[in-house]
Amino acid sequence: MATDRPTDAGEAPSPADDPVGSPGSPPDEPRTRAELYAAGRTADRAPDVPRAADEAHTTTDGGWAWKSLRLDPPANHVADQQLAARRTAEGRHPDGTYDGHGLTPALRRVEAQLDHGTLIPDTEKFALKSPDRFKEKLAKMIERRPDLSVGELANEIHDGIRYTFIFDPAHYTDQTQRACSSLIGDGYELTRLANRWDGEEYKGVNSRWHDPHTGQSFEVQFHTPQSWEAKQQTHETYERIDNPDTPVGDVERLRAYQQSVSSSLEIPDRWNEIRDYRKSRY
Repeated sequence: MATDRPTDAGEAPSPADDPVGSPGSPPDEPRTRAELYAAGRTADRAPDVPRAADEAHTTTDGGWAWKSLRLDPPANHVADQQLAARRTAEGRHPDGTYDGHGLTPALRRVEAQLDHGTLIPDTEKFALKSPDRFKEKLAKMIERRPDLSVGELANEIHDGIRYTFIFDPAHYTDQTQRACSSLIGDGYELTRLANRWDGEEYKGVNSRWHDPHTGQSFEVQFHTPQSWEAKQQTHETYERIDNPDTPVGDVERLRAYQQSVSSSLEIPDRWNEIRDYRKSRY
């Protein structure tokens, strides 16, 4: 089953504009998703320094802009509504606390039932896609699929809420299956599951779920420590590949780099027992 490469539990920025050098080669000191995002989108500046021309921002008419991407005011309003709905579904209160309601407490309960493995560190911090990252994705979707309404496209952003479990290779298959069974037992509906441990450029399992209580979709990824680190290492490379402005020759080199990283990963025991799935209406 074909699927988009999953997004990160901590977001990185879109690729920089400078030319491709050594394709996707990792920096000497790899940065976290949060550090990459901050470097690309919200560089610190003194209050009296004008906003950078390419910084994501709300426009004077109530729209949104980042570089060549735009949301007009009505589209930006839809995005803000969708973001608010996802915040409610995720379960965090305005003061940053949680009670027993919402998706993040539910995923923490699933985590507590597992014998091996955990959610990634700072899960609460990265459970929600940032507003600018959400709007960037929506703006690109509008450009590519102008025949659909903004609301329809925003509803398709399934990774507005997302989680990642990390399991060691020896327990990966059992624990992935157990986590999925726990989510189903709690009333969440599995809509898609893609096992990509046989992939050349990306390895891991990505699943999409529907929360019947709020109507929101969310994403859950399952990784080993190695595959999670490989995904971190190749994220900027993937973003360059996904950018239609990247020259074909650069794309080929970037894909070769992703393949070289993935080829070194240890494959979990009985990985092929995790079956692809897609619910008919999704």
